[in-house]
Formats: sequence, C-alpha cells, structure tokens
Amino acid sequence: MILQFDLGNSRLKWRLVYTDGPMIGALEPESLESGLRGLPWAQISAVHMVSVADRALTDAVMVLSDSFSMPTCEIVEVNMAQLPEWFTLAETDPRQIGADRVMAMLGAHRRGDSYCVIDAGTAVTIDLVSKGCHLGGYIAPGLALSRSALGMQTARIGQVRPGVYSALLEPGRDTQHAVEHGARRGLIALCQSVIAEATPSLDRVVLTGGDAGWLAGHLHGVVEVEVDLVFKGLDQFFDALS
Repeated sequence: MILQFDLGNSRLKWRLVYTDGPMIGALEPESLESGLRGLPWAQISAVHMVSVADRALTDAVMVLSDSFSMPTCEIVEVNMAQLPEWFTLAETDPRQIGADRVMAMLGAHRRGDSYCVIDAGTAVTIDLVSKGCHLGGYIAPGLALSRSALGMQTARIGQVRPGVYSALLEPGRDTQHAVEHGARRGLIALCQSVIAEATPSLDRVVLTGGDAGWLAGHLHGVVEVEVDLVFKGLDQFFDALS
C-alpha cells in the first residue's frame, strides 16, 4: 500500500489506496504527530509526497513517516528534475512553479490533448497544457483570500461571511452580497476568458480544489471536476519513475 501526501499552503492532505478504493483525509499541523500515528503503517510500503508547504513542516512529515513506518518503507518527495518524458515545462522555470500545480497537470494529462487545469483553492491557479507541453498559467486570489483582503483593507466592510450568496450572482443589495458576488463574478470572468482565448483551443477543462464544484457550474462548455487530481498526478509521476 502506498501513502500519498499533498502538503499545501493551507491543507495537509493524504490518500491511501485500498483494493476497494481510495481513502482521503487531512491533517492539522498542530496535531501532526498524533494524526500520522493513526495511519496503518504496517501495511504501507512507500510514502510519496508533493509539498509547497513550509520546509520545516515538510521535513517533520518525512521524519515522522520514517519513525512510524516499517524499515523497508521508501519515503520519496517529488523531484522536479525527474518529470516524465511525455511532459515538459518548456520555458517555465521549475524553481518558480509549485510542484502541486505540476502534479495536477500530470493528473489531467491525456496524450495529444490540449487542456486547462484550474485549481480553485486558497489561491486559484490556471494552467494551460498542449500535447504534454506547459504553455504557462495564471495565479489569482481564491474566494477566501478575496473576502479576507476586502475585510482587512476596507474598514466599513468588516468580516465577510463565506457562503452568503445567491446562485444568480445578481447585484448585491447589502455589503455581504456585493462583496461575495463581486469575488465570484471576478473568478468566473477570469477563468472563462482564459478558456475562450486559449491557443490552441482546448479539448478539456479540468477543475480541482475546494471551490471546483461551484465554479464548474458557472463555466461554459463541458468541464470535468477531479477532487483528487494532485494524487492522480503523483500516481503518474511515480509510475513513470518505475
């Protein structure tokens, strides 16, 4: 059994694949040791991880995994110098792109396709790929960051409650709805413009992240939602190494 980690800016997620399907969970940095201790280490033969978290936190996960696992368990972090031969970052500097973004692109990959990956999380990342070649991307604040920024920088707005919105995103008649609808319309407009203007035209649009389900319903055309896209990318990355 392989244990996978996706260590992000705000969430530490793990996945175990059993014969009857995957199990996905999350860890809190404050209770990292107790959270890891509860995993079935006797059955885990390898630990594969991708991290954009603080280096100290990443190292702590690796050290604890080593202490809890069997002596034969292999613990490996993604190395951006070992990408599969069918995928290239081209002119993108591997030191200047999050490894989690790259794993999401690998997870969405189909040979010969041109596609867009949108990770709608704390930050929203949008990446374009054509025939295994990264064409570049965009990073913008996610909904939570937009709410937080407006709340902190604009005294009269105050704290914006998440989830207070109308599906129609009509003009807000109070501050809460005006802020929330503005943030959501801005995110929709950004994503839709990137999709519409993509060259070459896209075969697929793949969404992941906490706000993916909501966002998918507001984008034109057929979009796919993949909850565990980064983990699927880890599968692709390590399969290519073996």
